[in-house]
Amino acid sequence: MRHKKLLLTTVLIGFIALAAVYLKREQPASTAAKSALVDPGILSGLQSLVLKANGKVTTIEKSPSGTWVVKEKFGLNVDVENRLKPLLLSLQKAENFGLLTSNAKRIEKLNLDDSSLLLTAADGKSFAADLGKTTDDGLGQAARLPGDPKAIRTSFNERFESDAFAWVDPVLLTTKPEEIKTISLIYTDGKMDFSRPAKGQPFGGPALEDMTSTLALLRISDAVAKGDNEAKAAFAKSWQVKFALFDGTSATVTFAKVAGATPNDQGKLYLRVMHSDPKHPVNLTSQKAEFLAPTWLAEQIPSTLADLKKSLVPPAPPGDAPPANLPGLPPGLIPAAK
Repeated sequence: MRHKKLLLTTVLIGFIALAAVYLKREQPASTAAKSALVDPGILSGLQSLVLKANGKVTTIEKSPSGTWVVKEKFGLNVDVENRLKPLLLSLQKAENFGLLTSNAKRIEKLNLDDSSLLLTAADGKSFAADLGKTTDDGLGQAARLPGDPKAIRTSFNERFESDAFAWVDPVLLTTKPEEIKTISLIYTDGKMDFSRPAKGQPFGGPALEDMTSTLALLRISDAVAKGDNEAKAAFAKSWQVKFALFDGTSATVTFAKVAGATPNDQGKLYLRVMHSDPKHPVNLTSQKAEFLAPTWLAEQIPSTLADLKKSLVPPAPPGDAPPANLPGLPPGLIPAAK
């Protein structure tokens, strides 16, 4: 009897111990204490962001005028809608789910040195974190806060662009193609003018329509410093396109090409833009840097008067092509088909 009581007591203690271990191990992650990853006050008063990734640094600042600019790219405007806004929305929603691990060997595998983020508000308050791999449960990126050797779980999951220009708004000038009234192409050896018959009607010809669409949305692919030697040499041999709108305003675009170093190298295409309205934002932007345009843009904007004239001539129908001469026969003596 005594042995039975002792056995039951032992079994009962064992069950209690197992239950305690089970309850401790099976605490669901969803019940873990969580809080906002970034203080909402910092986000609402944000003044600057410093993003580090792949060994590169991008600094985004709010200018005195209230616009966001990229410091490393001559203070050019940030692409707010496609870059900055999505990042800030992700930070607003991101939560800190507490400890992920304090194991040094495991922390080494989280790649917490790959990227980092520093947010600073106008009142001096800041938030900083090193960001690493997404946790095994897919919740978000592991993070490490300043002065804390441990890694935490977060629901933040945003990979930074490492190139500063990726944060720049690439659109220099935009309008509706149908608003363009006239186009003038000015070369060193001549000039050609085109005008719509009336608002809403086409210029005439696919080449002019393609050119109109290109001018209506002028985009850049990079920027270099004012006074850049390559840009200066290129603009010494430039050509211009001036287009006027039905509202009475106009813009002048100056293009310049740099030949490629090899036959397969497309080279570079520079452009400058000036608007007739002195207060137009593009005039201020153009004072900050020299701009590179996508090289394909040169296909719509011929660089010489001769190329322009060729682009305006529609290709001959296939049936109208002159017959080829067979080897060994005098020109025109092609055997008739039987």
